[in-house]
Amino acid sequence: MTALSKKITAAIGVSLSAAITTGCASTDADRAGAPSASDNGARQGSPTYADGEFEAEGWYGNLPSSIGVTVTLADDRITAVKVTPHATDKTSLVLQKRFAAAVPRLVVGKDIDSVRLDRVAGNSGTPKGFNDALARIKAEASS
Repeated sequence: MTALSKKITAAIGVSLSAAITTGCASTDADRAGAPSASDNGARQGSPTYADGEFEAEGWYGNLPSSIGVTVTLADDRITAVKVTPHATDKTSLVLQKRFAAAVPRLVVGKDIDSVRLDRVAGNSGTPKGFNDALARIKAEASS
C-alpha cells in the first residue's frame, strides 16, 4: 500500500468514524437524493420530460473539474444513471469514483425534479458537477 493510499484510507476512516459518532452516516446519503415533500410518488398529469437516455457534462470547482452523467428517464423518473469520472489527479479520481458508485442508490426511482445532491460519499465538489449535468439534461429532455 502506497503512502498516498494509506493517507486516503485513514482519511476515509476518520470521516466515517466522525459521521457515525455524530449520527450523520445515513443522513448524508438519505438527504442527498431524498424526494421533496411534493413528490408523493405519482406525478399529476402528463410528464414534463421526454423519456429516453440523456448525457451531459457537469462542471464544478475552481480549476474547473468535470464528470460525465448519463440518465435514463421514464415518466419523469430516473430509471438508470451512470457517472463517468474525468479526474486525472489520483485523489480527485478516488473521490469521483466513490461518488459514482454511490449515486445510483440515491437517485434511481426518484422524480428528476426532486433530485439535488449535496454531499455524497464524503464528497462535496462532485455533487455540484452532478447537479450541473442534471440541469443540462433536464433542459435537453424538456425541449
